[in-house]
Amino acid sequence: MRLFNHINYIILASWLSIGASAMIKEDQNIFSEFYNAVTQKDNSTEKQILVDEFLSEVNKNGYPLYENDSKVILLYQGNVTSVAVLGDMGDWVDKLYMHRIDNTNLFYFRGNYEPDARLEYWLLLDENQNPIIDPLNNFIVRNGLGKISELAMPKYKRHPLFDNFIQGEIGRSENLDEFSLASKFLSYDHVIHVYLPPDYQESDKKYPVVYFQDGKDYIEFAVVPHILDSMIKDKLIEPVIAVFITPPNLHQPKEPNRSTEYGLNDEYVSFFVFEVVPFVDNKFRTIVDPDARLLIGDSYGGLISLYIGLLNSELFGKVYSQSGYYSFNKDEIIKLIDKSETKELRIYFDCGIYEKQVGAAFIPEEERNFLEGNRRLKKVLATKGYEFNYFEYPEGHTWGNWRRHLIDALKYFLNEDKC
Repeated sequence: MRLFNHINYIILASWLSIGASAMIKEDQNIFSEFYNAVTQKDNSTEKQILVDEFLSEVNKNGYPLYENDSKVILLYQGNVTSVAVLGDMGDWVDKLYMHRIDNTNLFYFRGNYEPDARLEYWLLLDENQNPIIDPLNNFIVRNGLGKISELAMPKYKRHPLFDNFIQGEIGRSENLDEFSLASKFLSYDHVIHVYLPPDYQESDKKYPVVYFQDGKDYIEFAVVPHILDSMIKDKLIEPVIAVFITPPNLHQPKEPNRSTEYGLNDEYVSFFVFEVVPFVDNKFRTIVDPDARLLIGDSYGGLISLYIGLLNSELFGKVYSQSGYYSFNKDEIIKLIDKSETKELRIYFDCGIYEKQVGAAFIPEEERNFLEGNRRLKKVLATKGYEFNYFEYPEGHTWGNWRRHLIDALKYFLNEDKC
């Protein structure tokens, strides 16, 4: 390297060459070594050459850069005026601006997070431009808005089930049965997909059923059919039927949509209880027992799943809520639980600690802190004597969060050794 004759760069090159594991050791601050050297240069051409060579090594040896278990460096190279990080680390509200190294086109951001945190983010280039994924980051997840960059801190453990999905690939529905279900309670039809376990056609036994709100999103972004296939094959869970109910006008503001259905809508509850469940029980070999029915939902879907279970515990014995919107309508469901008799319902729920400003563009300010809403639910469930499990993770309100921890809940409810 032409200009890597400075002692700092001899050290830097050796660190970069021995891989990512060495890069997170305390006192081996690769970026600081680089920063000190490049800022000592007066000639802008020489500075830019150092930047280019540094990024070339970063691309070869791993990114992001970890100064230690809790400190990370994000980078962007480009001829722009400003770069900001928009993501879980700022509750998707605050823009965290990168710093530019003078007389270069390199910007950097230093963050301090939990060692096992997993955060999602976009980059904003200049003002009023559409966000982009981080071009240096190969780890990508998806949601209804598209691709998002993923930052996993050094002690976060990616699950091997998602090895084929680390660059934003989505799950597929081709092998699922699709139905259009009319409703006398709602003035429109619903598309539902049904997953059948691998041994369904070769046996005559009956199966428990898992019902997913936001069905298409769970299929595509949480890759649930893949998860179920893998976990059943590895005998981590018993074989199950899964039913995916997709709300109308998905990812559109047009009504009706998931908000109108999941906001404690009793007509939707009637549709679910009197039309969806009988359809599934009549068409497929299901175990007709509340302990063999599990409701699952995320966010608004977590809210309605718990509501359906509470009102119909004679049908549903299990609920798993992911980042449930329990602050909805001034804690309406929490107040309902508090004033009602305790039901025979097992509840498993979790939330990310980076969920304090969810839906800032459309949710009332006093309801945006989903983390505190879930903590209030935990408190009232304990007071009422419910059987429940509650977990918090250093993550945000994202499908990357939900698909990972769905595995844990499925093991808890459907572990083959317990069945």
